[in-house]
Amino acid sequence: MEVVHNGEMFSESAKPVPAANARPLAAAVNDGAVQVPPFVKAYFMQHFVAALYSTPQNFNPNPKWASPLKDPENSRVWCTDCHKDAQLNFANMPTIEKNPMIAQVEKNKAFMADLMRKWVARLNSDQFDAKIKLKHPVDCLTCHETNPAPDR
Repeated sequence: MEVVHNGEMFSESAKPVPAANARPLAAAVNDGAVQVPPFVKAYFMQHFVAALYSTPQNFNPNPKWASPLKDPENSRVWCTDCHKDAQLNFANMPTIEKNPMIAQVEKNKAFMADLMRKWVARLNSDQFDAKIKLKHPVDCLTCHETNPAPDR
């Protein structure tokens, strides 16, 4: 390892200047075309998986919600049920706290609906191990009182 030091102190260094038009998160919220940071998706994934075991924490929860799992107490759905090539141990991932960035993305109904459609499709797919843990297929109305997906 090579140590490089030019004598500059942090307090003396130039302050970073944000680019005037760099608003990737705002673009993600407006049209969904820009990549959303992985930790934001991980936050929603944690809530998506939690909704299989307990009352969903969405803006319009289904009042008649019941766990779609055959055994909600002992038959957990793990990240590796769908993420086959995962090199991380998702079970040890800390709970991500909601922050302004997450709240901003959460308001983008089109992005959220697309994300949930993708995850629901994986959950119901024969290609992934999560399906064998379900009593019946999952859809938007499993967790939401009304369909939250904007018309396409």
